[in-house]
This record gives sequence, C-alpha cells and structure tokens, in this order.
Amino acid sequence: METAVRSTRARTTYSTGTAHPHSHPESGVDEFALLVYERALGHDHVTPGLLAAELDASTHSVEQALNTLRGLRLLKGVDGSDRELVAVSPEAAQLELLLPLESAIHDHRRRLAGVKGQLLSFMKVFDDNRQHRESVVVTDDRREIALRLREAAQNCASEMLLMQPCVTQEPPELVQARPLFAEALRRGVQGRVLYPHTARGDAATRSYTLRLTEAGGQVRTSRDLHARFLVFDRRTAFVTVDDGNDPGGAGSAVTIIYEPSVAMFLGSLHDLAWQSAFPLEQGTSGYAGTLGELRATIVELLALGVKDEVIARRVGLSERTFRRHVAAIMQNLAAGSRFQAGVMAVRTGMLGEAA
Repeated sequence: METAVRSTRARTTYSTGTAHPHSHPESGVDEFALLVYERALGHDHVTPGLLAAELDASTHSVEQALNTLRGLRLLKGVDGSDRELVAVSPEAAQLELLLPLESAIHDHRRRLAGVKGQLLSFMKVFDDNRQHRESVVVTDDRREIALRLREAAQNCASEMLLMQPCVTQEPPELVQARPLFAEALRRGVQGRVLYPHTARGDAATRSYTLRLTEAGGQVRTSRDLHARFLVFDRRTAFVTVDDGNDPGGAGSAVTIIYEPSVAMFLGSLHDLAWQSAFPLEQGTSGYAGTLGELRATIVELLALGVKDEVIARRVGLSERTFRRHVAAIMQNLAAGSRFQAGVMAVRTGMLGEAA
C-alpha cells in the first residue's frame, strides 16, 4: 500500500527558472518536477491550479511535471480523482514501479539458464560427431557467416591469427570479428594481427590497433601479405574469396575451413610473415622506418609492369594515395618515367630495401 507523506519544512518560493537546491541534472531528473514534488509534500493534497498559483508557473508546465511524477508513481489521485493528488514516498513508488521489472528480469534469466542447459545436453553429441561435419563451406550469406564466426570465436581457447593485406577494403566478416576478437583477448586468448605497412598511416586502423594492444593483442606490419584470413586455434579458418571486381567487398564470399591441416598451413603462413614483420608500437607515429620498404615495393612492382590499381590493392593503398607515393618516388629519384625510376632505384640500391 502506498504511503502518503507530508513535509514539515518551511515553504520557499521559487520561480520556474530557478534551479532547485537538491536537483541532480546528471541523473536526468526534471528540476521543475522536483520543485512540484516538494510543494506537494507540504500539503495533504494538491491540485494543478493550486500548484500553478503557488509556483507562479503556467498550467502547462505544472501538468507536464505532474505527468512525470505520476509516471514515477510519486503522486496518486485522492479516491481515484485525477485533479486532487497526494504525494507518495519514493520507497513506496519504488516497490510499485521496480518490482514488476525485477520479476521480469528474473524470469528471463531463468529461461535463459534453461535454454543453455538444454543446449549443453547436445554439445557432447555434436563434438562426438564433428568429424562428420562438412570440411569446407563457401557462402556469401552474411547471417550464416556471422553465426559461424561467433561460434568459432567463442570456442577459441588459445590463439587467434589475423592477416589483412588491405586497409582500405576491410571485408564485413573482419569488421564483425572485431568485438569477438576483443572478447577472446579478455578471456586470455592470444591474438596476433598482421597489417600492411600502410596501416601505419591510417588513423582509423591505428585507433583500432591501439585498442587491440591495450587488450593484450600483438600487431605487426609487413610488405609480404597476399591473403586475407582469420584462424582460430589452427583448427578453423575464415578466408575471403575475392570476386575480382570488389575485393573484400560486401558481396564477396567467404570460405570457412574446418579441416585442421589446412588451418595449420594458414597458421604457418602467418608465422612466416610474422617473423619478418615490424612491430606496430603505439608510441610511434607515421610509417616509423617502414616507408622506404613500402616505396621499394611500389618501384619493384612498377618495374614489372603491374597495373596501378593492382599495385595499390597489393600494398593496401587507395589509388589516390598510391599516386601520391608514385609522384614522391619519381621526384626523389629525379626520374622522368617509371622505367627510368626502376633503373635509378637499382643504381641507388633502393630495391635492396625490399629484399
């Protein structure tokens, strides 16, 4: 039963624009509603007209405050009246307002525990028959990819390996993997991430790698990244299948591999690239000593006659940024053509940096 309360403190006159001395704006409480509630505590019962007169406020403002207080169960109608109101203690209002919510939360938790218990009964059967599961799945169904990715991440116990050769075209499955990767790191799973050197010049990627390293992950950059994959415990792997038109785009399919021997092979590729990669230390800025290697790779591919868009994709640059690097290389080598740039790079030993 709600308890009506009455204040014995002296009345004080406030204008509608005056801040209430006990208000808490950070909690989202309406200051004027607090003022109306205080006035209501000073009477056995109140009406909207009485409150408007005492507070020198508009009827509209008072009605808004009363609606707020009714919603919080801090005002009740006298004998069912909508105009004569009595103040109710916050403790009584809390019981009426929060008990149903707490009961619903408890019920949902109980149901959740029941569903988990039922699913656990099937896990042993699933694990015992895992060898009968398909070894390779190729799909472009984003929901299926997300579900399989979450399953692999949640079952990961020791190690995650990520190789992402292009910063400007991160596929949807790797975006979806970011919170899963972070959650696994918090569980104590080791995580190693390989990006191209161009990640050092991308603000968004640097921000993400900072969060990874703070969570315990390791990040390095390399020039020798030619595949895009994510491996869990060297048992399950996700490999993006580029369609040639939009590499890593939303329409690209993903190959999901449940064959440990293939996942272990991809893990060994990651190990090989990791050994020669440069640690991405968060205290550094820019390319931090890798710019020469990046530009040597560009010159090498230009000398081989590889198309601009292919080189840009290979080194992980947008075509506009790639052209800026080419212009800088030509200027530094004082070359009048790309062929001449290749010759000058050999003479100056620049290509030796890419070895």
